[in-house]
Amino acid sequence: MGRWLFWGLSAVGLCYMVWSMVFSDHGYLVYRQEAMQTAELRGELKELQVERERLAQEVLRLRNDPDALEELVHRELGYVYPDEIILVMPEHAGEEEEKVSSP
Repeated sequence: MGRWLFWGLSAVGLCYMVWSMVFSDHGYLVYRQEAMQTAELRGELKELQVERERLAQEVLRLRNDPDALEELVHRELGYVYPDEIILVMPEHAGEEEEKVSSP
C-alpha cells in the first residue's frame, strides 16, 4: 500500500511540475510570447535608430547647407521669391467631385 501511495504522489507531483512549467505565469507559453514581443521590439528599435540617424543627418545638412535650409523654408512654409508665382491646388478636389456626382 505504501509503495502505491509513493508512486501515486510522485505521479501527481510530476504532473503538477509539468503543468506549472508549461502553463504558469513564468512557463513556456509566456516565455515564447515574451520572446516574440522582444523580437518585435528589437525590430522597431532598429527602425527608430535608422530614422534617428536620418534625422540627425538632415539636421546637420540644414545647419551647414544654406540651400537645404532655403528648400525647407520654401517647401514647409510656402515662402516664394518676388518673381515666383504660387498655385494653390485643393487637396481633396477629386473627393468633392465624387460627392457631387453621387446621388
